Amino acid sequence: MKIYLLDNNELISAAWNEYFHDCKNVEIVTADFEHFMDNHKVDCVVSPGNSKGIMLGGYDLAITKYFGKELTKKIQAYIAKTYKGGYQPVASAFITDIPGSKIKLIHCPTMLKPSVIYNPKIVNDCMYNVLKVATENNIQAIVIPAFGGMTGKVNPNELAKEMFDAYNLFIKNKKEA
Repeated sequence: MKIYLLDNNELISAAWNEYFHDCKNVEIVTADFEHFMDNHKVDCVVSPGNSKGIMLGGYDLAITKYFGKELTKKIQAYIAKTYKGGYQPVASAFITDIPGSKIKLIHCPTMLKPSVIYNPKIVNDCMYNVLKVATENNIQAIVIPAFGGMTGKVNPNELAKEMFDAYNLFIKNKKEA
């Protein structure tokens, strides 16, 4: 699977480069979402939103602008129907079709509601669960954001380390399976 790590923050990209520099299937891209989508082919995008599926800020807003508001409505309806109390558990992940597109979306909330992330282990869990869902669904190329990099205010180096550790654990577990 080709993995694109995408953020427009150069500090995050630099931290990712420190950790993922030897990973041949991982490419770090410093750009905004629309520019990335217009210049790369992927079959899956990842939303790092919140547990209610409200996609009105930051990276999620860029996804909504690119694919349309029907996607947000679909995510929110799925969450309301599937999860007790209408809240998807933090760091859990599900995949769905994007209305009007051949591209799929994995929704993996980093937080219950917009807030600072104090436990960076959440970043690790998000990365691991996204890779698991993507692999189970035969995704060939995926774009993954900096989990907790904006609203969550996770330090870029800590964020990169947690994502890298999850990536390595996933690869190790896949080989042992």
